[in-house]
Amino acid sequence: MALALLLSWFLTAVWIVFMKSLGLGKRVRTDGPKTHLAKEGTPSMGGVAFLLAAFLAYGFMGRDGFLGLWLLGLGFALLGFLDDLGGSLARPLRAREKLALQTLMGLVFALWAVRQVAYTPWPLLDVLLILLAVVGAANAFNFTDGLDGLLASVAALLLLPFYPYPFAQTLLGGLLGFLWHNAPRAKVFMGDTGSQALGAMVAGLFALTGKLWLLPLAAIVPVLEVLSVVAQVLYFRKTGRRLLRMSPLHHHLELSGWEEAKIVFRFAVLTALATALAFGLGGGA
Repeated sequence: MALALLLSWFLTAVWIVFMKSLGLGKRVRTDGPKTHLAKEGTPSMGGVAFLLAAFLAYGFMGRDGFLGLWLLGLGFALLGFLDDLGGSLARPLRAREKLALQTLMGLVFALWAVRQVAYTPWPLLDVLLILLAVVGAANAFNFTDGLDGLLASVAALLLLPFYPYPFAQTLLGGLLGFLWHNAPRAKVFMGDTGSQALGAMVAGLFALTGKLWLLPLAAIVPVLEVLSVVAQVLYFRKTGRRLLRMSPLHHHLELSGWEEAKIVFRFAVLTALATALAFGLGGGA
């Protein structure tokens, strides 16, 4: 973990300088919280740095048989990278195209994972459960990544129960090194490159260790975030009005008067409590 942390701290700093030299920065939505306008131009795609740091550290120390998780993370990171490039591409990926690619990668992983662990007597049902978890988590984590330090803090807490595994140690170290630069006010955002890969790998880790049933409770913050988006869309289609001031949930709370740092802190506390409860009910890691 220490090696991943130091590598991540260094590589993230290098990435910030590199992105600034290219003049690339995050575009901030003008219809969002006005406090976010000051973040215009902040370097993004920081997931490249902390994922690379974690992978290099895992290459030196990892012996837990979770290389398949890194392949899954690489696929989702590349997809997120294309999302982050967005307007720089000839044509950005459409939502249905992105979902199709996520499903394909999730299916390949699920078919491999069911050879390692079983949840039901029916392998096809297990494949479906793992597929839904991976794709759902990738998108839920993506929605959660909207405030300085929010997703990195939530993901780090979700990894703590798996600390005996080198995979979790190195990914946790990578996140901590990134958080040094991502703490308010963030000098870099992880972008879809980091958020989609994190969601897929955390869900995959829960699946491979036989803890998939604990994921919805432990990851209560990403679950609430994605549910807030779904509820907002469905309510608007039915009534023509907004249910929340803005979705995902963290933006609604911001527009309701909560300070950004307060939301991050309270969501981290909620994740810590939910994770402790989930693993307490599930008999530990």
